[in-house]
Amino acid sequence: MPLSKRTLFVVVSTFIALLFVLAVTSDVILLKSFTSLEQTVLAGNVQKLSNEIDETYDELFAVAEGIASDVIKQGASYVSELDLQSFYTLRFDVAACFSKSGVLLSSRAADFHKRRWVVHSEPDINKIGAVAQLWAKSQNGMLKGMVLVNDVPMQLILNPVQGTDLLLLIGRYLDSEELKRVSDLTHIDFKLFLLDRKIEEYNVIGALEDFGNGVEYPSQVLENGKIAGYTLFRDLSGKPVAVGRIAEQRLVYEQGKAAIIYVISALFLAGGVFCCVVLIFIRKIILKRLASLGATVKDISVKSDISSRLPVSHERDELEEMAISINTMLDSLESAETVIRESEERYRMLFERAPDAIIIIGMDGDENGRIVAANQAAAAQHGYTVEEFCSLSFFDINITDTEKIAVPIFVQFARGEWVTAELWHRKKDGSRFPVEIHAGPIKIRGCNYTLGFERDITSRMLAEEADNIYMDHIAQLNRELTLGTDALAAANAELEAFNFSVSHDMRGPLARILGYCQILLEEGMVPDPQTKLYISRIHDSGVWLNEMIDAMLRLAQLTRAEFVPDSVNLSHIAGMVIRELVLTEPERKVQTCIADDVVVSGDPRLLKILMTNLLDNAWKYSSCQSLAQIEFGISQSEPVPVYFVRDNGAGFNMRDADKLFRVFTRLHDPAQFSGTGLGLATVHRITKRHGGRIWAEGETGRGATFFFTLQPDPTFD
Repeated sequence: MPLSKRTLFVVVSTFIALLFVLAVTSDVILLKSFTSLEQTVLAGNVQKLSNEIDETYDELFAVAEGIASDVIKQGASYVSELDLQSFYTLRFDVAACFSKSGVLLSSRAADFHKRRWVVHSEPDINKIGAVAQLWAKSQNGMLKGMVLVNDVPMQLILNPVQGTDLLLLIGRYLDSEELKRVSDLTHIDFKLFLLDRKIEEYNVIGALEDFGNGVEYPSQVLENGKIAGYTLFRDLSGKPVAVGRIAEQRLVYEQGKAAIIYVISALFLAGGVFCCVVLIFIRKIILKRLASLGATVKDISVKSDISSRLPVSHERDELEEMAISINTMLDSLESAETVIRESEERYRMLFERAPDAIIIIGMDGDENGRIVAANQAAAAQHGYTVEEFCSLSFFDINITDTEKIAVPIFVQFARGEWVTAELWHRKKDGSRFPVEIHAGPIKIRGCNYTLGFERDITSRMLAEEADNIYMDHIAQLNRELTLGTDALAAANAELEAFNFSVSHDMRGPLARILGYCQILLEEGMVPDPQTKLYISRIHDSGVWLNEMIDAMLRLAQLTRAEFVPDSVNLSHIAGMVIRELVLTEPERKVQTCIADDVVVSGDPRLLKILMTNLLDNAWKYSSCQSLAQIEFGISQSEPVPVYFVRDNGAGFNMRDADKLFRVFTRLHDPAQFSGTGLGLATVHRITKRHGGRIWAEGETGRGATFFFTLQPDPTFD
C-alpha cells in the first residue's frame, strides 16, 4: 500500500478512534458531573431536612425557657400541675424536673397530637431520668438529642433552671404525625430507621457503611428509579440512634443523559466535516512534498554519498524543517565517520604500544585456536615478529603441561566467562617462561574471539621463591623461640621449686632458733641483762627474716598467678582496709577521705593486695602525726584515669624516688618504721601486670602521694 493511502487510512482511523474516545470520555465526564450535581442537590435537601428537625429543638428550648420561669416562682411541683392544653398549645409530650444530682422531682407526659395523657413505664422513666446524669458533662449547661422511649424516638432538651439547683427536661416524640408534619413542611419524602432494630433494606445498610467511612451525606440509588440521601440522628451522649432517609426522582440524572446524546451527535457531525477537510489538505499539501523528499533521500542512500545535501527553500514549514534536520543528520554522520577513523587510529596505537602482551584468538571454524591479531609486546615476549606470531596457533606457544589445562579454559570461554590463570609458554628458541593471563570471549562483527592479556611473571615467581625461603627461615626462628620459651618455663619451674625448697630449708633452723630464744627469754634462764639483750635481738632478727621469706614467696607468686579480669570497686576495698587498720590501733586519730564508687577493670585479688600495701604504708608512715590524714581518690585530667593514695606522714626526698620500688630497698630507719622492703615492689609488679605504671611524689616531713594507672597510657613513653 502506498504511503499516501496508508497516511489517509491512518488519519481516518485515528480520527474515528479519537471521536469514539472523545464520545466515551464526554459520556463519562458528563455523567459524572450530572451525578455529582444530583448528589449535591440531594445533600442540600438532606441538610434542609436536618435543619428543620434542628429547629424543633429551638422550639423545645423556647418551651423550656417559658416553663422554667414558672418553676422559679412555684418550684419543681409546677411541672406535675401542667394541664393538657399547655402540651397541645406548646407542642411537646414530656416535661420533667430533676435535681442536679439526677433525682426526679416531678414529671408529666401526654400525646399532644391526640390530646390525651400518657403514663410511662418504669424502664421508659429510667431512660428519661438517665439523661439528667449527663448534664455534668455538658460544656454550655444545655443538652439536646434523641432517646428511644416506648420504641419511639423522642427529641429532648435538658436545661438548667437559672438561680436554682434544678434541671428542666422537655421532650417531643418524633412519631408518624411529627414525621408527616416535617415532610409536609419540606415537601420531601422522609422515613426514619431506628438503629436498635434489625434493618433489612440494603440501601440503608450501605449508607451506614458510608457513615462509618466518614461520608457526611451518603447517597444510594433505589430500585424504583429514585435516589436516596441519608442523615444520622444522635442521642445526648453523641451516639447514633436513628437514620433518616429522603427519596427523590432522578430528574437531574435523566436530563444529563439526554444532554449527552445531543453532545455526541454534534461531535460526530462536526468530526465528519473536519475529517474531510483534513484529508483534502493532507493529500494536496503534505503527501506530494513527502514523496519528493523521500525520492531525494533514497537517491543519497543508493549512492552512499553522505556529503550530498537536500535542497531547502525559504518556506519554513515542517517539511522544510525535516529537510534541514536530514542535512544536519548527514553533517553529524560525516563528523562521526571522521571521529570513528580517529578513534580507530588511537586504539590501534594503544594496541600496538601497550607494554603488556595482547592477543586475539579465533573461536569459530577454520580460525579456531589461531592467533588472529597480536601487538608488538606479545610477539617480542615470545621471540617472534608480529607477522610470524600471527601465523601460529595458540597451541604452538604452549608447553605440554599447559595444553592439559588449556581445554578446560576454552570451555569456560565458551560459557562466556573471563579467566585469570598462570601458564607456561614456549619462546621461538624453545625456552619456556611463566605468564599470567586474563582472557575472555568477545564478539567482532558477529564472530566469536578470545581476547587475552598476558604478562611475563618470571620476576614475580623468583620473588615468591625468595619469600618462601624467608618464610622457612622465620619458621625455623619460631621453632627456636619455642624451644627457648620452653626452656624459660622449665627454668621458672625450677626456680619456683628452689624458692619453696630454700624457704622450707630456712624455716626449719629459723623456727628452732626462734623457739630457743623465746624459751630463754620467757623462763628467765639468762640473768645477765646484756646477754638477754643479745638474745632478744636474735629473736627479733629471726622474726624479721621469717617475714622476709613470706614476702619473697608472695612476690614470686604474683608473676605466676593467673590473671582473671573483673569489675572491681576500689572504694569498697579502701574502706574495708581502713576499717581493719583502725581495729589494730583504735587509739590513733586518723582523718580519712575515700572517693565514692571508683570502679576499675582488673584482677580482684591482685588489686586488693595493691590497695592493702599502699594504705598500710600511708597508715604506717603517718603514725608520728597527732592527726593523720589519709586520702584515696581519682584524677580524670590525664588521657587515662590516674588513682592516688596520699598521706601527711614522714614523706621522702624526691632524689630517692627511683629507689622506692626496688626489692629490699627502704628509705627510713627500720627501728622507726617496720617492714620488709617488698610492699612497694609488689605494688609495682601488680600495676605492670595490668598494663599500667606507678610513681610517687613527696617531701620529707610533709607526706607522700603514690599515683598509679591500671591501663596503658598512649602518651607515656
